[in-house]
Amino acid sequence: MVLLLALSHNVSATRQANDIIIIDGSEHKLNKVLLYQLDSVTYNALQKELEFDLSSYSGNWRGHISTFEVKGKRLYLNSIEVSKTYTDFAGLLNKYMDKKGRVFASWISGTFICGAGECLYVGPDGLFPVYEKETELVIIAGVVVSSRTYINRIRNGSGTVPFDNIRYLMPKEFQYDKFPEVKGRVVVRVNASEFNEEGKITDWDVIISRCPESLSEDRKKEIIAEVSRVLCLYDLQTFMRDGRWYWRTTSDASINWPLIFNN
Repeated sequence: MVLLLALSHNVSATRQANDIIIIDGSEHKLNKVLLYQLDSVTYNALQKELEFDLSSYSGNWRGHISTFEVKGKRLYLNSIEVSKTYTDFAGLLNKYMDKKGRVFASWISGTFICGAGECLYVGPDGLFPVYEKETELVIIAGVVVSSRTYINRIRNGSGTVPFDNIRYLMPKEFQYDKFPEVKGRVVVRVNASEFNEEGKITDWDVIISRCPESLSEDRKKEIIAEVSRVLCLYDLQTFMRDGRWYWRTTSDASINWPLIFNN
């Protein structure tokens, strides 16, 4: 009898608490920790003075959650929450204060994704969540130079299957008896290659990245065809981000599956 194992090699990790950014009066989740952009001397002084470690736990290893706000195209730090909420920052950020006593986050530069609404997807490592509504901010020295908002959605109707479930379903459909001579490990690299307008996967890119030397080119093609056939049996969940469809990550990353054949 042949045994097929189709396993994802990703390992889940604890999802980290997000910093908060307020845009037009509404709270959003930030995809990056903005205090990390402070110079190390200032950040270390804050960490020591505000005792960040008092609130650290598995979902917040950094030990603090900051709240920022966009006001008139400028980004401000409203508060840092550790064991309690700080708004004066022990005077360590006075050099960034404007005439109204607000901390202008002039140390911040980069592109940031700010999520609101339902969380549609989280990567296997607990990072890179996708939210129902996202705003992309481009910030230079604390000033918002561009902003755009888009709506995401998940295709999760009746009959759709999460991709991670396929590793349990695939052995039930894979035609083992077609490959009685195959022994050992055959690693296939899998990626969804085409979607229709509704977001359903219509084609797969499957290649063999590693296999026993005895496996002929014709047999490789047959294994690829069989993997593709089984994948096409299932209507996989997909999601749209910024107008583009994805199947399991937002980086179009393929996944390696070890297929282990034992007689």
